[in-house]
Order: sequence, then C-alpha cells, then structure tokens
Amino acid sequence: MKKNTILYSLVVVLLSGIGLLEFERGFFWTKEQNDILDDSDFYLALHHIMPIWLWGVLGMICSIFIIIAPFFLPKQKLNHIFDYLILIGGCGNAIFYFFMTSASVYNAINWLSPLQFATITMINVGLAFFGGAEIVRRK
Repeated sequence: MKKNTILYSLVVVLLSGIGLLEFERGFFWTKEQNDILDDSDFYLALHHIMPIWLWGVLGMICSIFIIIAPFFLPKQKLNHIFDYLILIGGCGNAIFYFFMTSASVYNAINWLSPLQFATITMINVGLAFFGGAEIVRRK
C-alpha cells in the first residue's frame, strides 16, 4: 500500500484512533486505580479477576501495538510486522474488552456499556483475524 493513497490515510487514522481510545481507558485504570474501584460494581467485578491497574497496563501495551501498526503497512509485502502487531494487539484487546463486556452485563449502569464493549471486542477480533489470516496466507 502506498503512503500517499486515501486508503492508507484512512487506515492510519482509524487504527490509530481505535488504539488511542483503548489506550486511554488503560491509562485511566492504571493512574486512577484507587478512585475507580469506588465508582461502580463493574470496576470492582473486574478487580476481583485481576488488579485493575494490571488490566490497564495490559490494555495500554496491546493498544500501542494497534497504534503503531499502520506505520508498518507500506512495508507489509516485505515483512510481517504489521500483521503481527494487529494480531497481538487485536487478540490482547479482544480479551481485555471481552472480560469488560462480561463484567458489565450485570454491573453496568445501563445497557449501552455492554453493547459498546461487545462492539469494541468484535473490532479487535476482526483485527486479530485479519492479521493472523495474512500471516498464515503468506507462509
């Protein structure tokens, strides 16, 4: 993919944007861990599975993979870096948001939170699928 195409620009904006949104949640959980545990039963349910700050760190790491992935897209025909970044970032954040979806089903304030978390989970599953499919296809 050539850097000067509109398609490449859209991929950069959309992948960086979704990665940044996911990074922000992870950063918030890492920085404000003591305050958010009192906010809702949803955060407390997640904290019982694993400390909330650790959720945040893992979310940030996987999000960084998604944010930097599109910058390796022009060289995708030469190496697998783009494919591995979206595979790892997508899998990690899919797991992250799947647990958030599960915890929010009975603990969210309203139905919008589980719906949005499920949507973000499926976006990440799609990223991981396309990354993995491309790796398998090229072997």
